[in-house]
Amino acid sequence: MTPANKLDKRNIPQILRGMGCQVLRITTRKSRAVIEIAQPVPQLQEQAATLTENIKGQQRQTWFVHVNSCLVYWH
Repeated sequence: MTPANKLDKRNIPQILRGMGCQVLRITTRKSRAVIEIAQPVPQLQEQAATLTENIKGQQRQTWFVHVNSCLVYWH
């Protein structure tokens, strides 16, 4: 993980909380931090992409957006 990503891992959750998001989990991957939130704010929803999975006939959707070098997602 690069020094910039380490900085983002600390700052982005604070920024998300300041926007009114509830941060549920922060996971560190090799290239970036992955942050799960409970409910997105409209600013994040406008930029979001959708990931749709079909598992044993059931469909699940997850929305995600990149904030700096972090990946922020919600269900």
